[in-house]
Amino acid sequence: MKLKSLLTIVLLVLGCSAAFAQSYSFGFLSSSGVNEYCNYESFTVGGKANFYLQGYDVLSACPYSPVSGAAINGFAINVPIAAFAPVHGKAYVYSDQIFDAYYGGWTQEQWTVLTNIVPTKLRFGNYSWAGYVGFFGYEFLGNYGFLTTTLPGSAASHAPLLKTTIGTQTVKNLKATHHAQK
Repeated sequence: MKLKSLLTIVLLVLGCSAAFAQSYSFGFLSSSGVNEYCNYESFTVGGKANFYLQGYDVLSACPYSPVSGAAINGFAINVPIAAFAPVHGKAYVYSDQIFDAYYGGWTQEQWTVLTNIVPTKLRFGNYSWAGYVGFFGYEFLGNYGFLTTTLPGSAASHAPLLKTTIGTQTVKNLKATHHAQK
């Protein structure tokens, strides 16, 4: 009887936690707000005070991608204005496997993204996503821009770019970079 009660409580808690989770999907616009990248983020936030983020960087509209998505996971943070980051205030930071997804294996490169969960107005200095490239203990700002509720490939999408937020990286370029590092 005790085991049955415990199982019921666990299922109730898990069910309630899932009920409060919120899902989002946003396209990535360039820093000019004119062009849209071929990948987009699709994630759920949840947990106490919506602390965690989990989902995918969707690559299905991207040319040369050997897989349709890269796993993302992260946490809520508060980015101070003094950090001089393109995104500030309440945001989420997540790790993204996009380099490994494009390469089809381990690249030793990490894509880390700061993202808001609402698109911002297209205004200089008011960006809603920023991507950082990390490798061999170094990290630098790789790209940034605005979020859009319009996803790549939809009829209402902005002028599309045939590249991802990580730039002009293609499978061929990533493999050449990876082999040059050996």
